[in-house]
Amino acid sequence: MKKLFVCLCLVFVAFSAHAQNYYENIASYSINGTPANGVKIKTNMPFTDGSHMMTVIIEGFAYNSKAPIGLMLTYYIYNNNFYLPSISSYGGFTPVVKLANEGGKVVILIANREYYIRFTVRAFAKGLPAEVPANFAGWTVVDEALLATATSQIEVPYVNRFAGDVYLQGGIWNKDGNVGIGTTTPQAKLAVNGDVFAKKVKVTATGWPDYVFEPSFTLPALPELESYIRQHKHLPEIPAAAEVEKEGQDVGEMNKKLLQKVEELTLYIIDQHKQLKNQDEILAKLQQEIAELKKQSH
Repeated sequence: MKKLFVCLCLVFVAFSAHAQNYYENIASYSINGTPANGVKIKTNMPFTDGSHMMTVIIEGFAYNSKAPIGLMLTYYIYNNNFYLPSISSYGGFTPVVKLANEGGKVVILIANREYYIRFTVRAFAKGLPAEVPANFAGWTVVDEALLATATSQIEVPYVNRFAGDVYLQGGIWNKDGNVGIGTTTPQAKLAVNGDVFAKKVKVTATGWPDYVFEPSFTLPALPELESYIRQHKHLPEIPAAAEVEKEGQDVGEMNKKLLQKVEELTLYIIDQHKQLKNQDEILAKLQQEIAELKKQSH
């Protein structure tokens, strides 16, 4: 009996300690319309250095965003400023959240005028002797902007970190840093099994084929080029259709090769132009000689 009594006492002490560190239903909020200024949580936490280090959890539903609310906010007060503030969302609702000092108390502003939202607030704090349970009572939630006299205002940055493979609907972001869209087995940093629509794509490439215009470049003779095409059914240095269908094609490398062929074609055209010009000059000279011979014969 004595042992049972001791065990019950230990359980009670443990529960009491937990209750002092974990605070449920600190505040709640609901609106059937749209807040005019945003939603401000007026806490009872003093804005004093080292007074507390806690986690505030806001959970509910955002009708207009069609998403559950799941926000986890942490901060510390150091040197009269918010230190290392961060927020993460596990509900799909990511509004702008600000912290400020109003009249010596911490306020949390959800700077979002969202139609029809509901949420409750709970908190967790542990490890600081200055923690006072009374600070977690008397919180209110109002439709109100930050006061003009508010100080130490800061927008809290969102931080979400994941470990291992992150599975998405229709894709994956695996632990190796590869992202798959439409596939769960990406073999590259980005693998897309489907169409991609973009206004602009920039590919970094080296070895751009300006060397074609260098005097040292040897332009293939046209008979040799014709013979190669007849045999291989594609241009030199350009992959065959079967290879592309099997292995795919490096867009940057293909652009370089296509430009090289355009530059080679330009040189062929320039050379052909010179030949035609020379032939025109020879033809004009022959025509002149023929005309003079006709005059002499008369």
